[in-house]
Amino acid sequence: MEETVDLRPYLAALGRYLWLIGGAVVLAIVIAVAIYLMSNDYEAIALLTVPEPTEQLQFDARITTTMRSMQNLTVYPELAKSSDLLNRVLAHAIELTDGRIATLAQVRDMTTLTTSADNRLVRLVVTDEDPEVAAALANIWAEEFVITIETLFGRGGVAYFDDQLQQASQELRAADDALVAFQTTNRQGIVDNELMALTDRQRALLADESRYRRVLADIQLLRRQLENNTTDVVTLSDQLSALTVQLRAYETTQATPVAPQFQINIGADAQLSTTLRAELLQQLEALRVSVEAALTDNQTQLESLAAPIFALQTEKQQLFNQGERLLSAQEVAQETHVIVARKIDEERVAAGETLARVAGHAVVPDKPARPNLLALVSLLSLAALIPSILLVLFLTWWRGGARHAA
Repeated sequence: MEETVDLRPYLAALGRYLWLIGGAVVLAIVIAVAIYLMSNDYEAIALLTVPEPTEQLQFDARITTTMRSMQNLTVYPELAKSSDLLNRVLAHAIELTDGRIATLAQVRDMTTLTTSADNRLVRLVVTDEDPEVAAALANIWAEEFVITIETLFGRGGVAYFDDQLQQASQELRAADDALVAFQTTNRQGIVDNELMALTDRQRALLADESRYRRVLADIQLLRRQLENNTTDVVTLSDQLSALTVQLRAYETTQATPVAPQFQINIGADAQLSTTLRAELLQQLEALRVSVEAALTDNQTQLESLAAPIFALQTEKQQLFNQGERLLSAQEVAQETHVIVARKIDEERVAAGETLARVAGHAVVPDKPARPNLLALVSLLSLAALIPSILLVLFLTWWRGGARHAA
């Protein structure tokens, strides 16, 4: 059979020791009242707000301010209790209390901080026996806290960008001076003209070379045609062909034309050229030798032009690259100067934006900050009632177990 628990001894024990339980409760009530009456400190509250920025200025997209006030909200409570800030409050506390408050530990004990759910409203609470001191220190703490926030997280970029603007101005002047110095000795135009003259000369020599080769081909064709002739008499068409070849050899774009080693003879019979095949072959041979000599001289001149053309092309490219580098450096310096100047304007316009401000100054409290008496009595009464009941039950159980053992 299952063993049953007899509760009657426990209930009887509670009745016997009711005086003890009641005495504990009465003692707790007395302590609560004493605590309530002994709470003579005054509590002053200053409110600090962190406003949400209404506008984000950005005059130039190449430098963007990424810091937002929301990123700093979580560190504000730690900053409010920092030693540097509380030391400044301590200096005022020593003066206000004539040395009654003289240590940093005292200031820490008398200051507390709470924040709203979004951390944008900060309550700075100062507790002291003197209500005027509590209110004054709360306001001082709030003002020093605002100064700390603005010092650490304020934009403060005007001075920084002023230095950057001076440096950008120096770089821009240096780039301008370098470009001017380069232009005073820039041979690019001279090189272009020299290169154009050489290329024109080369183009003329190539045209002459092409014409010489065509003349040589025509001479070779006319010689073959005359050699195949069965008679010694040169026909009028062959004479005309010979004359055309001779005239073509005189056409030249060079300063000194080719002078063949023969003359054009028109006989008394109004012949265009000699009518004897042998003489005409000799003249064509002489013309061939003269044209080949001119062709050789032409090729020599072409080969001599290659080196100076290559040298001028190299110098032209070097001058172009140097000029482009200087222009690029000047352009970068100008852009940097414009960016920094716009950033300074942005910082100056946004300088009025505050990261924190005092939303409500502390007023002198008119009565001590005592706890709620009913809540305090209830809490301490429960704190005395429950342990005393448990003690009585434990002692009853212990004694009952000892009797069973005996």
